[in-house]
Amino acid sequence: MNLSPELVLLLKFFLCGGLLLLCFRFAGLVGLYLYTGIGVIASNIAVLKQVQFSFYPTSMAVGTVIFTSLFLCSDIINEYYGRRAALKAVMYGFLAYFLMTVFMMSVLAYGDAPSSPDAHKAIQVLFTPAPALFISSLIAYFTSQYTDIFIYRLIRRQTGASWLGLRALGSSLIASFLDNAVFSFFAWYLFSLNALSLSEIFWKYMLGTSILRVLLSMGNVGFMYLSRLCKPQNHDLTPIS
Repeated sequence: MNLSPELVLLLKFFLCGGLLLLCFRFAGLVGLYLYTGIGVIASNIAVLKQVQFSFYPTSMAVGTVIFTSLFLCSDIINEYYGRRAALKAVMYGFLAYFLMTVFMMSVLAYGDAPSSPDAHKAIQVLFTPAPALFISSLIAYFTSQYTDIFIYRLIRRQTGASWLGLRALGSSLIASFLDNAVFSFFAWYLFSLNALSLSEIFWKYMLGTSILRVLLSMGNVGFMYLSRLCKPQNHDLTPIS
């Protein structure tokens, strides 16, 4: 089956949003923490792959959809369980990625074997650059997620229970742009063994991805409103903190 990149992008957007709401519906806060941990791991692996879309002249990293959904996840936690629960999600996401990195680097410590050369090479391609990406992701992840939580809570205090879409979109847009800029600079310039030019980083990793994240964040507002219909049956709304 040969689908266009744009169609795959659209399907992936609905897949991430749908899975996130299912995690919320059937597992509550634990499900949202689970989505955060797996999402952080998946997005940091997917960022290594590039895809060419028809609407932008240079290729983009395919981890954008997954990572943008993490801001939606953080906003849902912030809305229904409070700021402290959202901050815990950030720590759990970091811990999940840290453990994955340690596990896979320990796997690479074994030498190659004639019986599994392809597997060793595949793991090596995916996880050899992990330390540089890990540090870059750590800086960008904490910076953007804490920004998202702070801005969301700030708007929440000013608007009360109304304007759900405004606080979800506003916090996600600012945090997404910050994450994209910080990660791109550290991963592809400062810590990269083959550093790209700042111009290439801007056009290839920042501008196009930022435009895409704006569109995805706007679409995620719909999932934010749908979250009101997907609250667990035993959901106990905690006081806003």
